[in-house]
Amino acid sequence: MEDKQLQAYKKNNALLCQFIIKLSSFYEGFSDKVDGELKTLRGHLSGTPNFSLATVSINKLNVALQHQDISLRKYSLETVSSIEDAMKQLQKIIFEDEALRGLATQELIKLNQPVSDIFSIYRLYARAVQLHRVALGKHVKGLLSGDSATPETATSTQRQSAEDDGTERGSAHFYRSIFIELNQLVTSYTEKKPNDRQLLDIKKRLDQGMANEQLLESCVVVLRMIVQDAMTEASLTGKVIQGLHTSLGKIGEDVSKSIDGSKAQFEQRTASNAELKTYIDNIEEAVSTTDSFDALKTQTQSCIKVLSKTLTDTQASDSESQTALISLLSSMQDRINKLQQQTDSYKRKIAEQVMQSKTDALTRLPNRQAYNEQLAIAHQHFQSSKKPLSIALIDIDFFKSINDKFGHSAGDKTLQLVSRAFKRHMAGDQFLARWGGEEFVVLLPNTNETKLREKLEAIRKDLESMQLKFKQEKVVITVSLGGTSFTSTDTIDSAFERADKYLYQAKRNGRNQVVTDIDAQK
Repeated sequence: MEDKQLQAYKKNNALLCQFIIKLSSFYEGFSDKVDGELKTLRGHLSGTPNFSLATVSINKLNVALQHQDISLRKYSLETVSSIEDAMKQLQKIIFEDEALRGLATQELIKLNQPVSDIFSIYRLYARAVQLHRVALGKHVKGLLSGDSATPETATSTQRQSAEDDGTERGSAHFYRSIFIELNQLVTSYTEKKPNDRQLLDIKKRLDQGMANEQLLESCVVVLRMIVQDAMTEASLTGKVIQGLHTSLGKIGEDVSKSIDGSKAQFEQRTASNAELKTYIDNIEEAVSTTDSFDALKTQTQSCIKVLSKTLTDTQASDSESQTALISLLSSMQDRINKLQQQTDSYKRKIAEQVMQSKTDALTRLPNRQAYNEQLAIAHQHFQSSKKPLSIALIDIDFFKSINDKFGHSAGDKTLQLVSRAFKRHMAGDQFLARWGGEEFVVLLPNTNETKLREKLEAIRKDLESMQLKFKQEKVVITVSLGGTSFTSTDTIDSAFERADKYLYQAKRNGRNQVVTDIDAQK
């Protein structure tokens, strides 16, 4: 029985050690101090566990984690304050330099990109704010130096003016990208908060068209919403961490009790064995020295009674210790099961959030973030395998007129129906995503120039034959498409820009057309 108890004890301890090692990975990235102590704890529990040192590490972790929930909220509020401060500075300055204004706006767009964990988003915001301030400092410096221009600087100013003319076209395209991205974000948040007046107002103004300053102001509003959501998530994460830390502390207490109980049982058994040996020695001595049989019998019976009582007490103590150990191990197992359920639930929630962050709320297609990740993988495979890779942009023709004439619900319905039509043409590892607004992007691995044009032409004809009906009026939907195949010298951006160029060429040519590398070569 003792061997079975020992084996069960070892088995449960090994299970507990493995679980704590796996559980500790949930805290990685929380703070350098916590990471270091978790690493130490894993070292104590790996191989041959050292529970005494592990208990010390657990106590240190309890202290380190105790006030982190408050720290999370404080850090979030400080981040919000920093962003608002930077935005106020931007709003007070008239950006005459289009390139500099584009740089500042680019940082705003970066703030809208989802990140892998709640802590990284704050570090990203802090870096963006710092870059804003640097950009503002350079701009103010340029304005001050312009007041005292000399004949030598006049030529430089003229040269800079010519360069600015060249950047205006790029800035216009850049602001268009911001407009599309903001529209997509607002659409996504409107799905979550359909009664939010600020969001509805921004969506209405986006549909009507916005000036650059209004666009920046709207970005600030949406950013504030994103940060508030991040703060809410931080609070929830803090509560989950606090719950895990509490359960981990209770398991640590149970481990300590188990160790103390085992030590006490071992000491008691050693004392009982010593006592038994003493009585046996007394019997042996009586046998050797006593001549009278009756005296020997009396002395032996007395020793046997004491031996019997000692054995009975030892057995009772063992039974009590065994019951306590089984109860303790059962309690530890219950806590482990509860922790496992908590961590499984948290894993599922994280997986759902990751999926939501990569899915367009309206069309349920992958969004721009998912596209960027897929493009990086596809481009890397293209470079290593040398197999063809093509990219295409699709834009719904006259989409704004549908919104204006039939309302935004009709526009949303159009996007959903068109998305389904596009999906019918996707096969295998071909990837379709909503780029933003009424634009979509397609990645086509193992597709050369000829197959690319055939695919896009099939999509165009399918959409052209599809008729919708809004307010008893039939509406024909057409799309313009621009596509290109990657070359060995292409970067991700250069191929996209070429496809975008072909898309605009298709629109200039009258819309409802396909333009690819084959057309450009004619």
